[in-house]
Amino acid sequence: MHVGRRIRQLASVLHRSQPAESTTDGEPTRRAVDSGRPAGAASTGGWLATENRSQSEVLGTILILGLSMTAIGIALVGGGVALGDMLSDAEASNVENGMSHLSSKASLVALGDADSQRFSLGSTQEGTVSVQPNEGSMTITNVSNEGREEVFDTELGAIVYKGTNREVAYQGGGIWTKRGDNSTMASPPEFHYRGTTLTLPIIQVGGEGAVGGQTRGQITPVDVGQDAVAGLPTPLENGTIEVKIQSEYYEGWYQFLNQRTDGTVAIYHNNNTVVSELTAPDIVALNDPVSTQLEYEPGNNEGQGEGGGGSIDVSPENVNDGVAHRSAKPLIDTKIRDVEDDNDGSVSESGETLTAGTYFADGDLTLNENVGNLDIDTSDGNVTIVVNGTFDLKNNNITVIDEGTDNGVRYYVKGSLRAQGNAYVGTSSSDTESYRNVFYVGDEFTDVGTATFEAVIYAPDADVDLRGDVTITGALVANELTGGGSASITYDTSLSGREIELTGAADLLTYLHVSHNEIRVDLN
Repeated sequence: MHVGRRIRQLASVLHRSQPAESTTDGEPTRRAVDSGRPAGAASTGGWLATENRSQSEVLGTILILGLSMTAIGIALVGGGVALGDMLSDAEASNVENGMSHLSSKASLVALGDADSQRFSLGSTQEGTVSVQPNEGSMTITNVSNEGREEVFDTELGAIVYKGTNREVAYQGGGIWTKRGDNSTMASPPEFHYRGTTLTLPIIQVGGEGAVGGQTRGQITPVDVGQDAVAGLPTPLENGTIEVKIQSEYYEGWYQFLNQRTDGTVAIYHNNNTVVSELTAPDIVALNDPVSTQLEYEPGNNEGQGEGGGGSIDVSPENVNDGVAHRSAKPLIDTKIRDVEDDNDGSVSESGETLTAGTYFADGDLTLNENVGNLDIDTSDGNVTIVVNGTFDLKNNNITVIDEGTDNGVRYYVKGSLRAQGNAYVGTSSSDTESYRNVFYVGDEFTDVGTATFEAVIYAPDADVDLRGDVTITGALVANELTGGGSASITYDTSLSGREIELTGAADLLTYLHVSHNEIRVDLN
């Protein structure tokens, strides 16, 4: 079983894994042994050198004996195969440690901080190291209402150690290990997603060659800091940034992306691929009285009439239909998580005037006899009302009573928005200021009787059926609009040039900084 040879190899690997003591100029040195003799005797190279060698020989003998006893025990229990596994794992661990140093040097070269760098991965008796320029790829796609636009695609390449039991690879600035068909992350790549900014310096590895034994090499730059997505607007206008990675180490990439980034991450085992979707903020321009996702067909409404179809009088008549709008639900859910433990109170007392701050209702909120009319004073700042359920105004009024500022109220309603009676939402100003009341609705805008809204209502998931004497002055965004009463929707010209932004959701991405950096690795 060649146990003796395996023992010597294992001892050699363990010896290489211990860092040598060195002087400030990097040359090895020995530690002086204080045995009571003059320190100057060390310079003679006589008795002190002999004693050092003697102690080294004794320690070496003890180490070899200990390893021998361990190896013999292993050989008796599991045979030489177990000893071989130990040797392979020890070598792979040494290579992984060397890859960490290589990663730092590769970053220096790739990011333009060094002209070239040399590296060493130590002795690889159990495996080989190779440069694989075609291993893995990364594709970045911008997905918006206009379709899919591939903005960047590149091969990643890799430096790969393949041992008996384990594979270790440097790819994309990260270090990955693989046993059998399963890969994990050993060190994170150069991929930083914080808040609404993604910084992604892509490091592509080129070169060729495969070596065994003492593995060394040199890293040189090819392209440094090239803007990979120069045509992409910053800040991003709308849509989703999709980062797709195909790699032998895709499970490790999935582990990293799932733990370290926001947004959704999908894994596809059939083609060794992971896809991370990071959503850009959706800017909704308030230029039309009505915008719907489905086609608006006036003839489908009851009571055909003038001004936009059916008896819904839309003024001006243009309805911007067939427009995809992002759901408000992720944003509302994020708001609920943010404020349920940190808010300024609840809407609960009759006659209460709300002032600047955030107010939370953990469940349905109804402006009944206990709450009544609601006055909101925004003179000291904006007001946010978050409802984890349905918001029903009944017969009551919501009035912004501050006339000296442009501050307003944002309502985040997880359920439906209702106003079954003669309700009113607006301001105390004689002018219509619908931009000061903005509703984000997760479910439906329904059961609206004779209510009057001077507001913006963003309900892209709602099939709105207006059958009462409803008056909306402002703007409405819905999935579908039908009606059979005497409803009217009039555009508020004060909204011209204004927009609402779906910010605050965990998966939103505003800024994307991507650079392409290519290096060449030559092994020797």
